[in-house]
Amino acid sequence: MEMKLDHIKLKQLREARAWSQAHLAEVSGISLRTIQRIEKSGVASPESVKSLCATFEVKLDELLIHQKTKPEFAPTFSAALACKLSQMNKSATLISFTLAFAIAYLLSQ
Repeated sequence: MEMKLDHIKLKQLREARAWSQAHLAEVSGISLRTIQRIEKSGVASPESVKSLCATFEVKLDELLIHQKTKPEFAPTFSAALACKLSQMNKSATLISFTLAFAIAYLLSQ
């Protein structure tokens, strides 16, 4: 399982210490090629992430990009009404709205 990292923050942490990618690879125990790949794509194995967190003395949450969950679908009144109307017989709907309008008109008099 691969994890998505904030590769920009990772690079900032490395550069704040004036470390090269090669030096980071040496102190973290991760290969240079893997460091290069992580900084470019932001994707790393859990073992690499743990090693980087330990090397930079940061918590896992500080490096991970949290996936946004999809918002729950909350239909609006107009969307629910449109859905209901599309399922109903259109002529029955027209008669119902006409009667409702006529009743509302008569009650307002």
